[in-house]
Amino acid sequence: MDINNYDDLIDRAYENIPENVKKLSRFEIPKVQIRFEAKNTYITNFNRIINILNRDRKHFIGVFLKKVGTMGEIRGQQLFLKGIYKEQVLNRLIEVYSKTYVLCKICNKPDTDIQKEGKKIFLKCTACGAREEIKEK
Repeated sequence: MDINNYDDLIDRAYENIPENVKKLSRFEIPKVQIRFEAKNTYITNFNRIINILNRDRKHFIGVFLKKVGTMGEIRGQQLFLKGIYKEQVLNRLIEVYSKTYVLCKICNKPDTDIQKEGKKIFLKCTACGAREEIKEK
């Protein structure tokens, strides 16, 4: 087999792969959709964010509100935040949460569970088997 012919075959094979398969990861960190009402912010796609992250609502809200530095609660399908917050700030906080509590540090996959042992919290990956202590920042 000719080396040049082999490279052409590889290039043609790669072109035939669907775009969604070419992505390195099937997981994308969700972005907030917000609505302002008076001097308050509502995250309107809160349920979708929780479903994508596959985490407990109470855990997410506890960590998220602490990072935002405000009071908040679930109102219907939305998360209410006291105060006005920019989309970029909230998206950055969700990204930090995802990297700390969702994505495996070894294989970078979202197939993880949070396990508590005593006072320590661990992130256990079901994809690669890694287990790492979560250090809260």
